[in-house]
Amino acid sequence: MRLEWDVRPSLPSFLGSITTRKTMKSETSRESLESIISSINKKYGENVIVQGNQVKEEVPRITTGVLAFDLMLGGGWPMNQWSEIIGDESSGKTALAYKTIAANQAADPEWVAMWIAAEEFVPDYAKAIGVDLDRLWVVETNVMEQVYDLILRAMENRAVDCIVLDSLPALVPGDEAEKMMDEFSMGLGARLTGKFFRKSSKAQKRSLINDDRGCTGLIINQWREKIGVMYGDPRTTPGGKAKNFHYFVRLEVKRDEWLKFKDEPVGQTIKARTMKNKTYRPQQVAVVDFYFADCQSFKLGDFDVIKDIVNICIATDIITRAGAYYNYKDQKWQGKDALLLGVREDLELQSELKEKAKEYFL
Repeated sequence: MRLEWDVRPSLPSFLGSITTRKTMKSETSRESLESIISSINKKYGENVIVQGNQVKEEVPRITTGVLAFDLMLGGGWPMNQWSEIIGDESSGKTALAYKTIAANQAADPEWVAMWIAAEEFVPDYAKAIGVDLDRLWVVETNVMEQVYDLILRAMENRAVDCIVLDSLPALVPGDEAEKMMDEFSMGLGARLTGKFFRKSSKAQKRSLINDDRGCTGLIINQWREKIGVMYGDPRTTPGGKAKNFHYFVRLEVKRDEWLKFKDEPVGQTIKARTMKNKTYRPQQVAVVDFYFADCQSFKLGDFDVIKDIVNICIATDIITRAGAYYNYKDQKWQGKDALLLGVREDLELQSELKEKAKEYFL
């Protein structure tokens, strides 16, 4: 005689067991996630993992010192990130970096910057633009390893509020500096630069939810010509391709036109374009007048920030135009020269127009 048993479970009990297993698995996963978050934060530091709704909504920024450039960038240079200023010779790269330092020093008496002078540092030029040299640390070296180590230590220890590297092409790897002119070391600088940016991600890291002293990084670079390029943009920047992926902002500056007084060049219009911007619209353009010689009411190192504000307000109809007259609220000026003069003489009006422009864009 053969005995047979039906070992198949009934349908209701089978579905019930599946539901129980799913519930147990869900509870186990939820407890496991909490345990993981707790252990990671304990091991690597508080608030390494946080909920998305706890993260600060706005990207912290510092001003460039020029309203049009701030609006073009989405509010200014992003803090705790690297931004690149690219251009040809005498296009205004260094002047813009000095202006950034001067404007933030004027706004905050505790604000300190570090200037890596791989090229020659000219104190009189920096001072003319408004830089407080007492709150600027100048490092005069172009040895790549020394520069990168110093920057990483300064950022990680929150020693300064801004670091400017002037300029990346002037840096020389230590091994290359020790070799003779007929010896080659291909790609060494690019490899070191890529390594530096990977390591700087840790040094730049700041709390996502708590106030922390930030540090803004600006690197000045120059255009070079690619060899044998017949189609597309023939320009490139020294330092390899890896660095371009680490930049939050890549800003191209160029001289748009000369500013002349009695047929003598006394300044230039700096035209800037955002080639890359990870926090705002790219391919934005802005211009500002910069004076490199004394001229009437302008001096060496002056940016015409009043003309900058007025142009923005006219373009956005904050200041309206009817024929030859410009109007704002109950005020009226005949001609743009009269408008500029009126705004230059009224500090309260300057501040009000600046705020109106910010509200319009941001």
